[in-house]
Amino acid sequence: MFFLIPFVCGINHYDKEYDNNPNHKSIYCPNCHNFSVRPIKRREFVSLWWVPIVPLYWGKQLHCPICNWRQDFKNDEQLQKILVEQNNIKTGAPPKYS
Repeated sequence: MFFLIPFVCGINHYDKEYDNNPNHKSIYCPNCHNFSVRPIKRREFVSLWWVPIVPLYWGKQLHCPICNWRQDFKNDEQLQKILVEQNNIKTGAPPKYS
């Protein structure tokens, strides 16, 4: 007797807010030119029957929900540097090179 068992597999992603800081809610998007980018924690898995099996990506990203633009960042220092640059964009101040 032969039974056919279908395998349902795919890639699932789980996005979670990075933190609740109100300064992180309106970062400029270089793709769609809106102030809608937010930092998130992202995890991607290969799943079998909706159960995550193999992790593909585990990290932090800047994400624009309007145009789906993404950029990785590694630590809080990089995020703070981006926020300083964003403040310069909002106020129209020239960038400071160090």
